[in-house]
Amino acid sequence: MVAPDGQLLLQQAFRVFQDLVESEGVRVTRQSAVAPDSSRDDVWRIETSQRFCELAVQAYRRFTPRHADQVVSGVSRLMRSMRPQPILVVAPWLSPQSRELLVDQEINYLDLTGNVWLRLPNPLIIVRTEGARKDPDPSERPPVRLQGKGINALVRILVDVAPPYRMVDLARATGLSPGYVSRTLEALDEERLIDRGRDRVVHDVDWQRLLRRRAEHYGLLKSNHTRGYLARTGLTAFARDLAVTRPGDIGPDADAEYRRLIGQGEDPALVTGSFAVSDYVRVAAPAQLVLYVPDADQFADRHGLMPVDRGANVLLLRAADRSQLDRVRMVDGVLHVGVSQLALDCLAGNGRLPEEGDALLDWMRENVVAWRKDKLPER
Repeated sequence: MVAPDGQLLLQQAFRVFQDLVESEGVRVTRQSAVAPDSSRDDVWRIETSQRFCELAVQAYRRFTPRHADQVVSGVSRLMRSMRPQPILVVAPWLSPQSRELLVDQEINYLDLTGNVWLRLPNPLIIVRTEGARKDPDPSERPPVRLQGKGINALVRILVDVAPPYRMVDLARATGLSPGYVSRTLEALDEERLIDRGRDRVVHDVDWQRLLRRRAEHYGLLKSNHTRGYLARTGLTAFARDLAVTRPGDIGPDADAEYRRLIGQGEDPALVTGSFAVSDYVRVAAPAQLVLYVPDADQFADRHGLMPVDRGANVLLLRAADRSQLDRVRMVDGVLHVGVSQLALDCLAGNGRLPEEGDALLDWMRENVVAWRKDKLPER
């Protein structure tokens, strides 16, 4: 299937629109669009015996979430001149995220796979149908998939540090190649997960959606090497044994202390999951302790953990990427993962962890100044 050009797309979309809307007493016609970009714009008129309305129609051969901003701001003269008349976006296919953004702005949409959302007040017409959730004719440049080597480091730095920042600064802070960071930022901007100005500086990050999108391509137990154990002394007592400083001590910087312990060949644990979330919100009493450790066998031997296939109350993880162990925290003398990694681990976890991840995102949204940094870290 070849994506139709603008005029053919409008013709095909209009036929779909007619089939949905036209009935006895309701007539739909196409009007001439007088605008320099009329090869892409159209006006569709809906008439009854007593009422009529006109839709400003804009056709996109490929529509991305970033285009939703352009529609709202009225990029074409036709749409600017017709506001506040209803707007209809048509495309060969609209992604779930694009459709969600259009609905949020109360902009009607129609794609050729059958995804339709119409809300017209006069005459009253309400239509909603579901079509393809995946692009039946994907372009050579697919939507950004937040997976693969390097993406976790970039996502976390975008979440953990408030903009503005430049591509080269992000590359330096993460240790990633400038080419990789540049390509990924361009894709994230197109998906409306970040906002870059004409100066190519990142000015805003939708960090909540960015974390959720990253979690879709990450699994706490699948992405990391995982082994289950039983702490025979009980979780509370075992958790106390994880302290690297005495509770209440100011102690050293958490990241520096973690690096020091690793450098000395010790096996410090980083707490994630329900135990770590309970420092922010309490959904239910933690039933399982999840830890990142350098070497599961060595750690288990040192702490007397018994390996089990079922009923584990301790999970030991070997991190899939070193960035998961960056910007750690110290809580009552115990090392915890950073808050953005904790959110990812919960959202991509099993059992009730996703629910705890949602609660943690709520806390993060209400307490941004408590966890988000103003300056990129030194690599």
